[in-house]
Amino acid sequence: MEIKRLPTEDIKPFIEIVSRSYPGMKVVSDDDIQKMADRFTDLLENDTTKALYGAYQSGKLVGGMQFHDFEMMFYRQKVPVGGIGMVAVDLLHKKERVAKTMLEYFHQHYLERGTYMTALYPFRPDFYKKMGYGYGTKKDRYRVQPQHLPKGPAKSHIAYISLEQIGDLVTFYNKMAVQTHGLMIRSEKDFERPMKQPGNYTIGYVDNGEIKGYAGFSFKSETGDSFLQNDILIHEFMYEDSKVLSEMLTFFHSQQDQIRSIYFDTQDEHFHHLLTDPSNGSGHLIPHAFHESNTQGVGLMYRILDTEKFLDSVSGHHFNGEDLALEITVSDTFLPENDKRFYVHFEDGKMTSQKETKADVAIELDIADFSSMLMGVLPFHAIYTYGKAKISDPAYVTKVTQLFYTHQKPVCFNRF
Repeated sequence: MEIKRLPTEDIKPFIEIVSRSYPGMKVVSDDDIQKMADRFTDLLENDTTKALYGAYQSGKLVGGMQFHDFEMMFYRQKVPVGGIGMVAVDLLHKKERVAKTMLEYFHQHYLERGTYMTALYPFRPDFYKKMGYGYGTKKDRYRVQPQHLPKGPAKSHIAYISLEQIGDLVTFYNKMAVQTHGLMIRSEKDFERPMKQPGNYTIGYVDNGEIKGYAGFSFKSETGDSFLQNDILIHEFMYEDSKVLSEMLTFFHSQQDQIRSIYFDTQDEHFHHLLTDPSNGSGHLIPHAFHESNTQGVGLMYRILDTEKFLDSVSGHHFNGEDLALEITVSDTFLPENDKRFYVHFEDGKMTSQKETKADVAIELDIADFSSMLMGVLPFHAIYTYGKAKISDPAYVTKVTQLFYTHQKPVCFNRF
């Protein structure tokens, strides 16, 4: 099998493979396929951070994928991350290790570029977990009646955000991104497509021409609804401070005369404390008397391709003031070169050396769980309790947990 960058003439055949691999995308007609092919052709010609690669058997295209060059915030530090999406295999070539071969190529591609972390949205979480990907922060969907949002004293700064203001929107987003663990740095192109999508709207808090918060949303209805019954689905929601948040929520609160429910998709685990009634209106109870408030989903997954080099690249990170000499054994069956034991020393939370071979304590765990732990999603004590990690001295469980603990789980708005 040969994997290479997709030539322009193979973009449409690739989209045809995608349409059959993901029928839920509703790319069915020749016109649908051509429009999507044209969009990807334009994207690849004008966006150097994205690329399409194809898998060929005997010169025939049997699968493909899209690469994304991201800059992600690892706490307060930017790190390069390789993203993959649109992984599609021709129906005639399923179970022929095409997807596995493409993932192997994807990993080597980024390793050779000095990028030691990758990320993806799984079409099947178990498939990618076996390849060493650890789960990221869950996403919650809340269905809220507008009157259960807090009403503030004003919403005078709320206005529609137009395409002409996209530069200001990107400036605000990136200002917030550099303060937010897990967010990817964005360009104007990342906002153009959703803002141009028919039926999508963007409102924001604008003060003297400066955007300090925004929400992207659309309207939705349920089967059988009349034209007078509508809900709002909020796709993205970002704000600078509590004053901005108050005005934005007041805007949505004021829609109660025509809007039945507002759906918030959020990775804020404390969101329900904001609502006057966090229950979703279903009336469902989880015994004994827990009111159903939201649905949750597992999405973005992270993988460290080279543990030692990634730790080197984030050596400026502060590991909670801990002093510890740690021996780490990582199990990685998909990338054998990353299946190894190494040493990391910390003094007052600062990583000082990986060269020493003396350790206070030794731990062993899988690369998927190590990736989730290092990103601050999964604490070590949980991995140990679940029987998925070993430690040479259980008295150190709390100390190792504190070393990698964070109050801020990673957040990601990018869809890819």
